Amino acid sequence: MLRIPLIAAVFTAALLAPGATTAAEAPAVAWTVETVDSANGANRANFSYAVDPGTNLTDTMRVTNTGTTALDLAVYAADAYTTPVGNIDLHTTDQPSIDAGTWVTAETSQLILQPGEQSDIDFTIAVPADAAPGDHSAGLITSFRSATDQATIDVDRRLGTRITVRVSGELAPRVSVTEVQTTYRGSWNPFEPGAVVVSYRLTNAGNTLVTGTDATTAAGLGLFGASAEPIVLPEVIPGSTVDVVREIPVAPWGWVSGSVVTEPEAIGIGAQGLAAVTHEYGVLAVPWTLLIVLAVIALIVVGMWTLRRRRRAASGSEGQEV
Repeated sequence: MLRIPLIAAVFTAALLAPGATTAAEAPAVAWTVETVDSANGANRANFSYAVDPGTNLTDTMRVTNTGTTALDLAVYAADAYTTPVGNIDLHTTDQPSIDAGTWVTAETSQLILQPGEQSDIDFTIAVPADAAPGDHSAGLITSFRSATDQATIDVDRRLGTRITVRVSGELAPRVSVTEVQTTYRGSWNPFEPGAVVVSYRLTNAGNTLVTGTDATTAAGLGLFGASAEPIVLPEVIPGSTVDVVREIPVAPWGWVSGSVVTEPEAIGIGAQGLAAVTHEYGVLAVPWTLLIVLAVIALIVVGMWTLRRRRRAASGSEGQEV
């Protein structure tokens, strides 16, 4: 029978357990991962290193079975990336890693833990001598796959800890903003403003992690200026692209112009603000609902006026016949 894999991934900079329950409601399958204090750092939320090309280093991740059944976990590393909606995720086993995921080797590829048992997994990071400068992101993953003979779906639950390796050399943070699109969405209430919907794609085209803010603005015919509250953009891994959508309430009085203003900022050692990326736009904001209401009122008025004229004409004709 064909099985369809279903992947449930839990992966953030902080430590997350696959499910939040009380001790009295401990799930059958549950575990945690965490960093281990060492010469590389203490009380770390994840693994982060600044190294030179050709560096080899070792570290340790601790895995604890917090469930009520034995766990058989696969252990492997994979490249990390930022999804279009702004989440950090890891390549699956059918997506070969080509960057930092290939630098990480765990001491074991399989880990069996009884309920309440924990184990420390040592891993090695071998940075190539020709590694490009900048930030390289990966994750060390523990994976539990479950299925039955009758099941048509395999469930792959993954829990991992992020690994960021900053290789020394020239840092060149850069972003590009493309596919800027604007539309006007009117309100069903003719007396309420609609909204300018602005969407674009933000790509990390440099070699460092970046974030930033969006401060998009809009104005109708030079009047009724409006701006969306600035938002903090998600962390974007080099080579990744995120989709940004903003909505700005604005009155529909004809032509609306504005600016898509993205202010990126590099993350990490030597973090710095980058030049703002600005795109001008213009969109026609027509109050269709109000126009329809006015048209209906006009038709009613014209109809009543026409009916009144006809009645007067008919009354006049009857008077002449007499």
